[in-house]
Amino acid sequence: MKNLLATVSTFFLFFFVSSNCYSQTKLNSILNTTAFKRGDTLSFELNLSDSFRTIKTASIHLWIENISNGKKWHYKYPLINGYLKASLVIDSTITPGNYALNFLMQKNFFRIKGEVKNAFKKENQINYVLLSKNKDIVTGSLQLDIDKFFISDCMLFQDSTNLIFSRPNHKGIKLEIQLINELDSSFTVADSVTKFISIYDKQDTVNKNSKIFETYVFSEKDRLYKTTMQEVIVNAKSKKLVDDFQKDNVSGMFGGIDGTVIDGLESDEIAHAGNLFNFLTGKVAGLNIKTTDEGIEELVWRKHTTEIYIDEIKADPEMALDISLSDIAMIKIFEPGVPVSFGSASGGTIAIYLKKGIYAKENKPSNHFYINGYTGLNTIWK
Repeated sequence: MKNLLATVSTFFLFFFVSSNCYSQTKLNSILNTTAFKRGDTLSFELNLSDSFRTIKTASIHLWIENISNGKKWHYKYPLINGYLKASLVIDSTITPGNYALNFLMQKNFFRIKGEVKNAFKKENQINYVLLSKNKDIVTGSLQLDIDKFFISDCMLFQDSTNLIFSRPNHKGIKLEIQLINELDSSFTVADSVTKFISIYDKQDTVNKNSKIFETYVFSEKDRLYKTTMQEVIVNAKSKKLVDDFQKDNVSGMFGGIDGTVIDGLESDEIAHAGNLFNFLTGKVAGLNIKTTDEGIEELVWRKHTTEIYIDEIKADPEMALDISLSDIAMIKIFEPGVPVSFGSASGGTIAIYLKKGIYAKENKPSNHFYINGYTGLNTIWK
């Protein structure tokens, strides 16, 4: 368990927790202070009473609310061995005023959970790949029960990740999965505690009235994850949707170099293709499919292997072929010799971007999902 605590403190890896994910709770909290200026760091510690220290894993949802106008921010953290310590740097965009910090405990820890809608009768296992923003790749398999449901052990990762499912066999038939994300849905609050802080521009700009705090009540109906999403308005008439997608999701050398873009958002050309590699070789002159001695198909360009990236993470050909074509938002193609990522690919580079956020259809059966993990233990409140 010491290794688990070390992982939480650095918070850069996926981690699997095999301990109890459920229990009764009693939550205590400590703040470093209650008066802040913008740019200060808000630190907080949460722990369970001694009689509840047998609890190994739980989740903390922090809802910060501006008491005067009701604006809310949502963060979620892992509670390990009954303890959490984290901090938020108060951004310059935060309005001076009185704020409520609502810490809500959820008995669930993050797990992959769902149902295979098109499982074969004798199918009892599925594979998955997690592709994180930190460029980590985690692979594994999950057992299916008699009703074709699956559930993983507790998992710990920061920020967000792409999750791709595939079959161990029947590779040509894509999975249709209904995913259940317990952390981002409504849940029963196991315990909660509210603290109040004030943010000042100058010492006399905020009326720190104790009566405001005494009458404050956090509304249970506001515990919907979607209320924390930033409003995004896309004007497709004046700008292509794929251009907005690139602005939001393409970074580094992938964005600094011109490449050929195939649109999967406003065009159904990719979605209606029968096979990804056949589609690409039909679109790109000189790009071909080669079968290795192990029977694995790969792309080659000018007799050199073509590098493949999924959401800017280097992937193997089999992983790319496991993607449902309807989940592809955009494909960006770079010719041989163009330097992408850490080097120059002699066989060119194919960058595949998956639909996510406002660009994805919510809650539809698929084999690809963009999911949110936990907030970093040191982040910015803005």
